[in-house]
Amino acid sequence: MRKLFLVIFSFALGVTSYGQLAINSPYSSNGIGETEGLDNATFLGLGNVRISMCDSSTLNYYNPASYSALAKGQPLFSLGISSRLSNYTEANVESFSPITSVQHFAFGFSFAKYLGMAFGLQPYSRRGYSFSTGGFVDQDSMTYTYEGKGSISNAFMGLSATILKFDSTRLSVGVNAGYLFGNVTNTRTAQEASSTMGGLGMKTYDLRSFHYDLGVMFTHQINDNHSFGLYATYDPLQTLKSSYKEEVYFASDVSNTNSIIDTNVYTTRDGGNLTNAPKLSYGLRYTYRLKDNNKIQRKLHPEIGLYASYSTTDWSKYENSYATDSTQFMNTSKLSVGVQFIPESEFKINTATTNIFARIRYRAGYYQYTLPYSANGEQVNDFGTTFGFGIPVSIQKSLSSINFGFSIGQRGVSDQQQLSEKYYGINLGITIAPGASEKWFRKRKLN
Repeated sequence: MRKLFLVIFSFALGVTSYGQLAINSPYSSNGIGETEGLDNATFLGLGNVRISMCDSSTLNYYNPASYSALAKGQPLFSLGISSRLSNYTEANVESFSPITSVQHFAFGFSFAKYLGMAFGLQPYSRRGYSFSTGGFVDQDSMTYTYEGKGSISNAFMGLSATILKFDSTRLSVGVNAGYLFGNVTNTRTAQEASSTMGGLGMKTYDLRSFHYDLGVMFTHQINDNHSFGLYATYDPLQTLKSSYKEEVYFASDVSNTNSIIDTNVYTTRDGGNLTNAPKLSYGLRYTYRLKDNNKIQRKLHPEIGLYASYSTTDWSKYENSYATDSTQFMNTSKLSVGVQFIPESEFKINTATTNIFARIRYRAGYYQYTLPYSANGEQVNDFGTTFGFGIPVSIQKSLSSINFGFSIGQRGVSDQQQLSEKYYGINLGITIAPGASEKWFRKRKLN
């Protein structure tokens, strides 16, 4: 069965990596693209509460302090695949856009007594959109096409340390250090409606920069039935090493960059200031062990968990000295809440006496946040409801699981004539761990 999981894991990664479209949203034309939209299946089921679920069966790369909480000798391989079905509306014009992409690929483990580590690859920002408008220049009918493409990825490595540990209390800190790489491009073409000849303009940002974020986790077991956790992460203000290129050409075929006839503008710049917007997130978790449920020939130990997080992003600190427009980004905030119910929380012990439905983790949630963009003087809002479930794969009492997350949401402003989006998210997560008899990083003793 483990081999089957590895085959599925590799196949899913290969299929979704080939020819994937990372995003298709007009909002991504701003800055260096969008940072939201690709969701982790596990956290999406809880309303996208990202930093508060930190346990031995979940590789939470959003909070680097969680790595030392992973089970000793049981590393986790994690793969996420994200799909989104969007319906855009502006005035009386509608368009449908489906996307599918790899959301993350990561590996994490704990080692020594109080340390944990993880590394992997995840998207940092994405750009993708395409739309056309018409107009007249003198008596000539013109077609203007606007397109964007590209992505910036984050190859990260994180380290976590538990600095305070008692029987019922744990305090951990962690850091993710990553390398951002990739580019995003905005393209504009203008041509006569009856000809392929016309003007072609491109603006490209290229990033090659180091980046880091910090995390802290505090958990306390009040008694056998009650426990809680407090969490925080911080993505500080950082200067990102980048370059900018602007090109304007006249071409015999604007859809073919090899057909350039004349170069009007070709400008490259580097060493300018491109900074991120600092982000601070808080989270909490409360877990309650319900009264044991006695079934025929077995006893269930149901558990319910409540999760919440709140984050703020200070876009007033964002700086882009390459920008040729006067776009102003607005400060944003995000609130997420979720609940998880497990009919049998001790499923690893009672695998033989429980069915699949008793071991499933049932999740539901809600989120609401603001985007840094505005339309008609009003800040764009995004809100939605989510649900999902996690299916433990009880093979030799391993921590392997398959997770599904679903969302129904919309974003836009109150003016129905402005751009709005209604979307459905479908997300898959696969976690693979060795069996209990195959613990890694375990000292061998010879008799």
